Amino acid sequence: MTFLSLPTLILAAALSIPALLLLYFLKLRRQERIISSTLLWRRAVQDLQVNAPFQRLRRNLLLFLQLIVLCSAAFALGEPVSRFFARRDRTLVLLVDQSASMKSREADGTRLDDVRRQAGTFVRNMADSDRAMIITFAGRASVVCPFTSDRRQLLRQLDAIEATDSPSRIGEALQLAVAYSSKIVDVPGATTPLAAAPTANIELFSDGRLADAEEQVVQRGQLRFYPAGRAADNVGIVAIDVRRNYENPGQLSVFARMENFGPAAVTSDVELKLDGRTLSVKEITLDAAAPEKPAATQAAQPTSTPASQSLAFELTHEAAGLIELRIVRDDALAADNVAYVPIAPPRPLSVLGVSDRDPVRWFLERAVRGVAGTSLTWMTPAEYESAPESKLTDGGRSKFDLVLLDRHDTARLPSGNYVFFGGVPKIEGVSASGETDQENVVYWDETHPLMRYVLLDGVHIAKWRTLNLPRQSTRLVEGETSPIVALLAEPGRQSLLLAFDLLDSNFPIRLPFVVFMQNVLRTLPAGGGDLARMLRPGETLTCPVPREASEATILRPDGRSDRVRVGEQIVLTYGRTHEVGVYRVRFDDPQRFTAQYGVNLLDRVESRVAPAERLSIGSQEVAEVSGLERINQALWPYAVGLCLLVLVVEWWIYNRRVMI
Repeated sequence: MTFLSLPTLILAAALSIPALLLLYFLKLRRQERIISSTLLWRRAVQDLQVNAPFQRLRRNLLLFLQLIVLCSAAFALGEPVSRFFARRDRTLVLLVDQSASMKSREADGTRLDDVRRQAGTFVRNMADSDRAMIITFAGRASVVCPFTSDRRQLLRQLDAIEATDSPSRIGEALQLAVAYSSKIVDVPGATTPLAAAPTANIELFSDGRLADAEEQVVQRGQLRFYPAGRAADNVGIVAIDVRRNYENPGQLSVFARMENFGPAAVTSDVELKLDGRTLSVKEITLDAAAPEKPAATQAAQPTSTPASQSLAFELTHEAAGLIELRIVRDDALAADNVAYVPIAPPRPLSVLGVSDRDPVRWFLERAVRGVAGTSLTWMTPAEYESAPESKLTDGGRSKFDLVLLDRHDTARLPSGNYVFFGGVPKIEGVSASGETDQENVVYWDETHPLMRYVLLDGVHIAKWRTLNLPRQSTRLVEGETSPIVALLAEPGRQSLLLAFDLLDSNFPIRLPFVVFMQNVLRTLPAGGGDLARMLRPGETLTCPVPREASEATILRPDGRSDRVRVGEQIVLTYGRTHEVGVYRVRFDDPQRFTAQYGVNLLDRVESRVAPAERLSIGSQEVAEVSGLERINQALWPYAVGLCLLVLVVEWWIYNRRVMI
């Protein structure tokens, strides 16, 4: 404890306390009077003795109470404050992690419960003049409470935060924190004008498992880290794939990989189900994960090396269904113990090829016809442009599951799926400017379903068109200065762009081309592939809308449902996919589901639930707060309260004596 006005305290005590004692020493001047009774004589004698000067003070309750009053008043004038660490920031941004790892079970609840307790204690210890806002983040960031000094409002919003199964990415949350606290945007409903807000300090409540931490930078203010959680035992499914045999579409192969992220070896059963029926159970044995590397070696090596094991299952099923793979084990995180893969029934695919070059037709025909049940129709570019609508479309949609266009730039793109080989669709935001040559392929995304198992090491491309693409496009293959393969997804239409002419490369004569075309045929057509119905938490669900449908109902894994008006839409888009599980979509008919979609975690960063030993944002290590700091708290109101209480007690005692 310390006094902000120590001289005032000393002066007040020096003046008031001796004055009070002097009053009790002074002898009163009395006048003689004739009285009718000696009943009060004894008390008068005592009073005379008390006021006799130079005599020893005797015990007197009223004197004691009055000394307490004076001491309390002097104490309050000294402006005492509790002697804690001072926090100088007055504008605060609380970043609360609500990603999948925050669902990890701890000894006293979930990890998010621990975060809520820490953040709640932080809010309760804020100074009255402090202003704070709360931003939650997982795959996306959201402002759940604007700047306010109302602690009760902040605590209510903290209690309302729920964990999701989305990955943990802090980039957007940091941008929001800087934007709001730097007066770039206004916050509706803020209790204090934002224009008066200084740059805020950022308080991060998380377990430190942030997938994009190395890519970020704290531009303004100070970032402090409040770690949460202790659990480390976890085994998760990190990859799953279901493929139909191209020669026998009724035969299915299921491939999956499990990894152990915990400190001890694990033996567990893995169960495969189809539509709720158990088909197979296999046992896996996983070694303990290797310990984390020191900070100095983290840049060159992964933080840990979990033990992994792959499994393969074979089954026969010619209809639609739902495959469920589950690790039969109780560990810290349940979301990664299960994976769902909805499968569509095998059906023939209709493909339209648009080309007037025989070599290209020859390559594409052999790649397409290698997929069982696929029909291929050919047109020249001139025939495609002049064909009547009835030949290409049905109800505003393309009659073909997939359209392949060779060196043809066109604007005739009804709702459907398109692959451009050396051509560019005439749609807003897409264009080509010149050609690029004498460059190499520097990167391709092997994790994307279209590029899975497509190895481009031996592929050579002489030249390609320089594409200008909108920001929402997905770049699958990159050259040194421009994209080579990109996917542009729009409502009702998907366009896969290959910026090069097939005959300007050795791609068509190599095995990766066949694999690539099989991926295209399985993934792009609506309902044509199982991977199209597998999503990660937070990804957008897209479902073709049947003709004449007016309303869609989406049943979520938590049992709740959302209704969406589809009207004239061709494709339904739905973004509330933050929970792992099966999402079922139906149109109009409440008894019949049109499609199922599986949302799976499949994220090694989230499955590694052990809290980070240290956190670095970019190249800067974030200061960790091991215990919550408390702020300086004024104590003078308590002294004033005590002063008033003692005055009341003194008044009561004095009046009680007078009445006796």
